[in-house]
Amino acid sequence: MFGESCNNNAHPRCRFCYVQGPTGPTGPTGPAGGPTGSTGPTGPTGPTGATGMTGPTGPTGPTGSTGATGMTGATPSLTIGTVTTGAPGSTATASITGTAPNFILSLSIPQGPTGPTGVSGPTGATGMTGPTGPTGVSGPTGATGVTGPTGPTGPTGPTGAID
Repeated sequence: MFGESCNNNAHPRCRFCYVQGPTGPTGPTGPAGGPTGSTGPTGPTGPTGATGMTGPTGPTGPTGSTGATGMTGATPSLTIGTVTTGAPGSTATASITGTAPNFILSLSIPQGPTGPTGVSGPTGATGMTGPTGPTGVSGPTGATGVTGPTGPTGPTGPTGAID
């Protein structure tokens, strides 16, 4: 009479069979005040829930005490690297390279638009006359000019000897 539903392994003298029925409802909670048992092991962490809304910012806390003064650092050295003229309308750029305390500053400054022509300044004083240059090559002979008017008659000359 010992079948699959018999529990004869609980105790060697147990010689009866039973059929296990469904689990009954949970009974009422017992009275409080008994000793608390030891805490069991922590169970596995469940999945992270959705992030809730951000709450209001709390009040500013009190100012903390002043910390100890730190060590004096190395004085940085800043050297100007390259300075280039960028294309008109481009953005000015700056870059710092090198390692502390030796830094190099390089700049690119865009070319500005051409400004308006300024007012002419006063004429300067005349400078000293420079040395005469070498004589140039003679040009070709020009055309004969128009004959001018006859000049006035000159005085009569001395009379010559008669022979």
